[in-house]
Amino acid sequence: MTKASLDPRALDGMGLDALREVGNIGAGNAARALSTMVGEPVEMSVPSARAVAIERVPDEVGDQGKPVAAAHLNVVGDAPGDMIYLVSLPAARRMTGMILASMGAPPEPEDSPVALTEMQLSVLQEVGNVLASSYLNALSQMTGLHMEPTPPALGVDIASSLLSAVVAEVAIETDIALLIVMSLGVPESTDGGDAGSIASGRFVYLPTAHGLAEVLRGLGLRA
Repeated sequence: MTKASLDPRALDGMGLDALREVGNIGAGNAARALSTMVGEPVEMSVPSARAVAIERVPDEVGDQGKPVAAAHLNVVGDAPGDMIYLVSLPAARRMTGMILASMGAPPEPEDSPVALTEMQLSVLQEVGNVLASSYLNALSQMTGLHMEPTPPALGVDIASSLLSAVVAEVAIETDIALLIVMSLGVPESTDGGDAGSIASGRFVYLPTAHGLAEVLRGLGLRA
């Protein structure tokens, strides 16, 4: 297969502005959906959209050397790609605990020998699915393209290890990746904590070169 040539300069100006605006709408949808799940307001960052060398993806979105939980979804339809939700283990425990509490489930034992219990992993799987669906609905409405996520695959490991398979797959088609990244989280409420801080998770949209071309065409930015 011949690699696609994706020039980062082609994404300057209007292209990146349009992709950030899609990110804003998708992040807003995702924050509202996540707020309903946890029963508290959820904060979000202004999404970033940038083109990077494919090998830089793990460094751009991962906490180097720190284990994280990740939900990986494939995007199928008119604009294929990948979506990844990455969250630190402490934040994952806190977020899943809040969701389980809102459902009336008993708290998970603090001395559990595993990083995340089966119940916590199941909740994270649903969080990843809700976030991906929220984002793709916004993207579909703005472009007229049909896109939907596959069921999430879950993993707990160092971020670079979890991302390596995704990066290798995208690298078959292109040397350059488009990253759309937003951070979502619940404000800290522990005693003595900083009320403005976020137990943050990062949500990454990584379209293939073909998927990106279709998105740009749907936004009226490519013939």
